[in-house]
Amino acid sequence: MFSDIRVLDISDESGALAGKILADLGADVIAIEPPGGSSARRPPYLDGNRAWSLAWLALHTSERGITLDWTRPTGRDLLLRLLEQADVLIESEVPGRLADLGLGSEILAARAPRLVHCSITPFGSTGPRAQWRAGDLVSVALGGNASMTGDADRAPVRCTLPTAFLHAGPEAATGIATALYAREEIGRGQHVDVSLVECQATTLLGAAALEKFRGAGRRAGARLGRTREIWRAADGWISFGLRGGPARIPNLVATVAWMEECGLAPDWLRDFDWAAYRPHELGDEELARLEDAFAAFFASRPRRELYEESLARRILLAPCNDAAEIAAHPQLESREFFVEVEVPGSGRSLRHPGGFVTTGEGGLRVRGAAPSIGEHNEAVYGALGMDPGELESLRAAGVI
Repeated sequence: MFSDIRVLDISDESGALAGKILADLGADVIAIEPPGGSSARRPPYLDGNRAWSLAWLALHTSERGITLDWTRPTGRDLLLRLLEQADVLIESEVPGRLADLGLGSEILAARAPRLVHCSITPFGSTGPRAQWRAGDLVSVALGGNASMTGDADRAPVRCTLPTAFLHAGPEAATGIATALYAREEIGRGQHVDVSLVECQATTLLGAAALEKFRGAGRRAGARLGRTREIWRAADGWISFGLRGGPARIPNLVATVAWMEECGLAPDWLRDFDWAAYRPHELGDEELARLEDAFAAFFASRPRRELYEESLARRILLAPCNDAAEIAAHPQLESREFFVEVEVPGSGRSLRHPGGFVTTGEGGLRVRGAAPSIGEHNEAVYGALGMDPGELESLRAAGVI
């Protein structure tokens, strides 16, 4: 699909997923690390080896890798030579820094006029905050997402994964693909300007418009309106709505019948008038009594048992799956979603998601393991006509 496209990725972790998506689509993506390895090779490490950073192994499948200190004059000249043969550059530098290093837009346009240049930065390349730096947590907070996560009476909570980076990556890949398509019509490359904060704000969809009508939102935590939505099971958490309405009342009746079979339905709950149930009209004490009864039942059973029995009884309940449950999910297994990828030199393999969409022949798939530090130096620099002696001199000088 992208087999004739070459991408040079000099970004930090914020741009990694963009490169991975393009590589899994077939592009020749070359991850360029500083000599000694990228800061994106963060822990945890497989077998304690920094070269086998799990984050790097997950986010750089299907790519090649070289080392280059492109901030030095010799390294900059080498990068420009590589860019002359490339279609895409992905970077995450402070706006203006590339120009300061002799890699500004005019120079890039002169050396590689068809180059699609993608910048991924916290606030974008223009505006009063363009020069500000921010990591994932700040981007998530400023983008509005943190205001929605966690219980209302506590501080917001963050996802353990870098969600701002992982939202921006697919948006960047989409922008790059669009610019490559347009290039065929206009004959030149474009600048794709991606803001982490704007990508986060976009995920809220209509939130900005809704605020005008109902005021600032309040974190709901485990609740949806007045009723609880997330419950503790014996070995984790499940989702179950205690809401009313035509779709939910039969669901609640079936759940109480199940609780009664297990000897966990109090007398008052067995006699409860569900036809008249309207949670927004209940007093706090009565609603709390209902929640306590359901909570005791859910806490007595493991997630999988609750889920499988709910399927059989046509009850609206779902497990909050953790990584182990996802890895064993029969639907994902049946679609061959996961693939085993060997980690070169480790004697081990890791299970990777194979792709977020299923396409026809030549589509999105993991095409190989992430590169080790400088794994493809000889091949990539050799294609520029450089011999082993030149490479050794560059290594000794700390350029590659």
